[in-house]
Amino acid sequence: MRSKFNNFYMNYFNFGCKTIVIDLKNEISKKGSVAWKSQLCISLKKEFQNIIHDVVYSFSEITIFFKQKPSSFETKKIILWIKEFALKKQNIIRSSWEIPVCFDHIFSEDLLNHNKGNLLAFDLYIKEFVKCEFEVHHYGFLPGFFYSTGLPNRLHIPRKMTPVKSVDSGTLAVGDSYVGIYPQLSPGGWNRIGKTYYSFFKRESNPPCFILPGDKIKFNSISLKEYKIEIENFCNLNKIPKSSYFEIIY
Repeated sequence: MRSKFNNFYMNYFNFGCKTIVIDLKNEISKKGSVAWKSQLCISLKKEFQNIIHDVVYSFSEITIFFKQKPSSFETKKIILWIKEFALKKQNIIRSSWEIPVCFDHIFSEDLLNHNKGNLLAFDLYIKEFVKCEFEVHHYGFLPGFFYSTGLPNRLHIPRKMTPVKSVDSGTLAVGDSYVGIYPQLSPGGWNRIGKTYYSFFKRESNPPCFILPGDKIKFNSISLKEYKIEIENFCNLNKIPKSSYFEIIY
């Protein structure tokens, strides 16, 4: 269906009886940054928490999952709310995180293999990597596994043809153009380049993931000795990395 409001157009369609997909490719996409789309989903779910089970976004759409089949009135009310949200000025607060990572060879076997054992090339890769600032784009694969963008083309590493059976929690890895941290022990096909001692998924917390889409991330290199000291003293499971806030205005 196509809906018009104050010369603002938006397409949407039903996907099953309890799901609506909204097309963001037209006017709404002009504001369609990661932070804006993420905030739209968070705000929409909060506003209609009595009828909405979840809201997720992709590059060009948002999908609304309802607790039960929505009435025509409820659907129209939500569509109108989204249009008003899109037309209003938005001040969105996000965080810049500094995450300590140990890039010692024991945690970065895949990067060493990628560089065919060339330690000079290995060190140059890490040197360039820690200069980058990344943006959290979305979550996927595992609860708490965030996909971050901002990796220069020269630092891309193709995903493995055959995933390994076990990747440790806290492992920093590169998969093509994305960077992520494994939140728990799991199989994985990304290339391991380092490890942090922080946990990025806490099931008992609300929300369980403290890093949001639109947040910025810098990775700071620490030595193996520093890593081991932190692991020994890291008894506070609720501890989070150092961060600062910034504002985005749309």
